[in-house]
Amino acid sequence: MPITNYSVLKGRPTAGKIVKGSGGTHYQISVTASGGPFTVAVNIVSSDGSEVLYDIDHTFVPPESTGLTALPAGMTRLQSQPGGLALDFVREQINGKPMITQAAMTLLPKPSIAAKGKKQPENLRAEALTNGVTMLIAQAIKDPNSTIYAFGSSYADSGKVDGIHDIHMNQGNPIGSFSNDNGIWQDGAIFLQIPTLNTNPSRTWVAVFIAFQTESWATDKSGNPL
Repeated sequence: MPITNYSVLKGRPTAGKIVKGSGGTHYQISVTASGGPFTVAVNIVSSDGSEVLYDIDHTFVPPESTGLTALPAGMTRLQSQPGGLALDFVREQINGKPMITQAAMTLLPKPSIAAKGKKQPENLRAEALTNGVTMLIAQAIKDPNSTIYAFGSSYADSGKVDGIHDIHMNQGNPIGSFSNDNGIWQDGAIFLQIPTLNTNPSRTWVAVFIAFQTESWATDKSGNPL
């Protein structure tokens, strides 16, 4: 059973903060857009204890940049199929090359208990993802023309702020608590367009890709591991 309400949120990032809760630790991005405000919840620590894989691609060019920029601000439901805006880490190609590969991603070990006053190397690496996302959002907030595109599962939080989560790979999960989320053409990611990054329009994009080490990159037509 795939994730529910696969969507992309387009809007203006206005704030970011780390939030710890029962669902794990997330970097929470506040976004203004039609029908909002919204919240984007980005996993920076896995809730099931598996190691996080991530890549922040500063040379990224979206596979469908024209379709993305033409989207209205706000939440848009996506069809989980090729040929549109839906993402698939395993199957997506850009100019004949994979959009993202497992080899391009950095392993983020679970933080260890460090001696008082000292940080273990894995703790420093764990901070790298948080710091990288924090810096990107800070840059985007400073640029009045920046836009965030967050892909994942949208939700309506009755009486609170609606948002989107599952901003990560959503296939290849082994049998267990997350295997019901498996599906193809429904992966989550963040694309940021920040004009002040570069005067060249094709170099104003940055992508944030997140996956988990337990997820297989060889999947069948249902998104289950082969």
